Amino acid sequence: MKKLLTMLALAAAVTAHAQQKYEVQNLSVINPKEWIIPKNDTLDYEFGTYEGQKALLIKRKIDNYKAGSLAYWPKLNFKDGIIEFDLAFAGKGNGYIGLAFRIRDAHHYETVYFRPLSSGTINAIQYMPEKKAEFNWWDYEADKYQAKAILPRNGWFHVKVVVIGSKMEVYVDNNPKPAMVYTSLDPSLKTGAVGYWHGNSSLGAYRNLVVKTAK
Repeated sequence: MKKLLTMLALAAAVTAHAQQKYEVQNLSVINPKEWIIPKNDTLDYEFGTYEGQKALLIKRKIDNYKAGSLAYWPKLNFKDGIIEFDLAFAGKGNGYIGLAFRIRDAHHYETVYFRPLSSGTINAIQYMPEKKAEFNWWDYEADKYQAKAILPRNGWFHVKVVVIGSKMEVYVDNNPKPAMVYTSLDPSLKTGAVGYWHGNSSLGAYRNLVVKTAK
């Protein structure tokens, strides 16, 4: 009986997902006049190419382990839905690159980020809610905030993130099985924009951001 109920619940969830309607926002083309993109004495960006692909290249000039910066279109109001994009660690040294969603401002958002240099370990994917002026990753080092994944050291990889309420599923390179499932997203960060997240990395490459917001 328990197995039957589980199967019925799964079937219902699949049906509901298939019937879900989305508003699609293709953010592959970035208009810098409409986006908030970091640029200061220690951080810069350009629209260039990496491994033959046009991309937004974000450069951190000075190593800073407390750094977390966002590039996003502020007009989007995302609560639940599907986010897909491509990214690559294109530099040397540290590699922290990823996604921010439900962005309220530069210091209040959810993030899931990737560490290609830690491929195959529990540190390859990491989640945390950011709600302070400095990126306080040291408060989220427990295994429950992290997940294993195989990531290319300096090559492109595709990411899909599915967000429903307090649950987040992270898929890498079109794998049908999620690399990470987290079920306790921060309740104080309910809605907001979506964009790229750049941590303590000399150079990150980002492209093809598409956001499907559940209606």
